[in-house]
Amino acid sequence: MTAPASRLLAALIGVAMATGCAKPNPANIALRRQVQELETVVAELRTARQVDQNTIRKLESDRPTVPTLPAERLAALFTAHGIALGRLTGGADFDSKKPGDEGLKIYLTPTDDTGDDVKAAGSVTVETFDLSAGDVRIGKWEFSAVDARKLWNGAGLLYEYVLPCAWQSAPPAHEQLTIKVTFTDELTGRVFSAQKAVTVRLHG
Repeated sequence: MTAPASRLLAALIGVAMATGCAKPNPANIALRRQVQELETVVAELRTARQVDQNTIRKLESDRPTVPTLPAERLAALFTAHGIALGRLTGGADFDSKKPGDEGLKIYLTPTDDTGDDVKAAGSVTVETFDLSAGDVRIGKWEFSAVDARKLWNGAGLLYEYVLPCAWQSAPPAHEQLTIKVTFTDELTGRVFSAQKAVTVRLHG
């Protein structure tokens, strides 16, 4: 409600209260009608203000929290243009006291536009399918950019993410599995995926 409208409404209410005990007359009736009309205007203004505030909040929530660099600036940087799965990607024996594999290890390296390895931050989703069972997905593992960062290994000959994926339920029924890995680059928002057929060792 604007300041002039507030002052006018207060003044009219004051006059109405001062004359409230007198016998109603056309002037009082007109005054009461003006007060009611102003109260209606005030309610409409309050509703409109609430709508505006809700719109502003929605626009702010829809706005990206991290601004995207222009394409020409991104082109000048070493950024991820793809991913490669290492040859060690496959079954993993997390418990040497038990026979067979207890899950998978994913060796993932982002690559630049020339195919060279590049250390790029991003989130990773790993899905595993048993095609012999009819394209059944037997597991899905998700790593945020923060979680994946902790699993980067740049020591020795390694220069890649090493992601452990323990079986989420029972071990698979077949040794031959298909792994699909999706990487979302934290800087550019680009999404890359790669697939690999692997063989795991089943429990005896």
